Amino acid sequence: MRIIVLGAGIVGVTTAYFLRERGHEVVVVERRAEVATETSVGNAGHVCPSYATPWAAPGMPAKSLKWSVQSWLGIEAALRFTPRLDAHQWKWLKTFLAQCTPERYAVNKARMGRLARYSHSQLKQIRERLDIRYEQTSGGNLQLFRTQEGLDNAGLSTKVLAEAGVPFELLDAEGCVAFDPGLHAARHELKGGLLLPLDETGNCPLFARALAGWLQAHGVEFHLSTEVQAIEVAGAQVSGLRTRTGTLRADAYVVACASASVPMLKPLGLDLPIYPVKGYAITVPVADPASAPRSGVMDEYYKVAITRMGQHIRAAGTAEIGSWDTRVTPRDCATALKSLKNLYPQGADLAKVEYWAGLRPMTPDGAPLIGATRYANLWLNAGHGSNGWTTACGSSAIIADKISGVASAIESGDLEPQRAF
Repeated sequence: MRIIVLGAGIVGVTTAYFLRERGHEVVVVERRAEVATETSVGNAGHVCPSYATPWAAPGMPAKSLKWSVQSWLGIEAALRFTPRLDAHQWKWLKTFLAQCTPERYAVNKARMGRLARYSHSQLKQIRERLDIRYEQTSGGNLQLFRTQEGLDNAGLSTKVLAEAGVPFELLDAEGCVAFDPGLHAARHELKGGLLLPLDETGNCPLFARALAGWLQAHGVEFHLSTEVQAIEVAGAQVSGLRTRTGTLRADAYVVACASASVPMLKPLGLDLPIYPVKGYAITVPVADPASAPRSGVMDEYYKVAITRMGQHIRAAGTAEIGSWDTRVTPRDCATALKSLKNLYPQGADLAKVEYWAGLRPMTPDGAPLIGATRYANLWLNAGHGSNGWTTACGSSAIIADKISGVASAIESGDLEPQRAF
């Protein structure tokens, strides 16, 4: 079949790869002039088969309220909430809160973990087969705890990891420094950590662009700087994509446009349970390699992910519900900067800070929407939230299998867009 993939972020590019591997003729359509320049470009860089966890969790409603009040008072907080006269926002929030029960959390976490582990295996296969280098590190990521309460809660989380067969190691402060010597100046700030040896890091846009280059060299068309003005339908099928230069036609279409999938499909009567959660990040040069992070850490107190990317360090944190724009100010990134400066005071050149903001396409239960729509030849691979880099390869293998009519390697029925929330 001839298949058009809408979107050239990490999810769109990997979708194109797996569709080509299944023998299809593939075309990628992207509104930007380059691959992976929106949500994919500024993410934290963590690939977390061990840590993929839904935001909708027991205790999250109370935490969200606390953080929202703090942000309204001008106090640094992990989450901001801007209420809007937007029915879609309130419907999404209501569904999100319903997912915060222990029962729903257990179901959602198991589903996300299954997808994340499968995705990691697919990522490694692509990396080894195509010899792609993307500033990756392996050997584990480290969750850091600054309070005894945080460390005690980590002990509870390890029960879930053990039940899933995921390796881990609880470390004291000295153990954290032994794993990541760059933390030596902050050892007095730490109560301990949780080492997840399966997890790794990597430069997501670097990987996506390398894979896109390979795809172009092997017959996949990329239509960059091409805005889709409308999806045209005829009866129960999509008949084409109207663009400024003409109509693009195919046998099937896959929408992989992250948060932009919502307004794109709304005219077709498809109300996707995806809402953009704005995330912020900073990128700075490494000042002293010996005092910089060796791979990836998660500062659980500030909810900031810090990653070594070659000669740079990225720190990503703070979530904002209620914004569709990607404007950013230094104040927006104050928490990420504070965490980085506190943990690696000599490791980062904080005089050269690059600021970024992007929209995480979140579903209420945390898992992406992968599968068919009510239009016979229109498919969806979107809603990966903050786990897009972690789950892209697995999600894309699954959607390629579904379109090709073959069974996926893992259970995927509970990832369908029509699932109950």
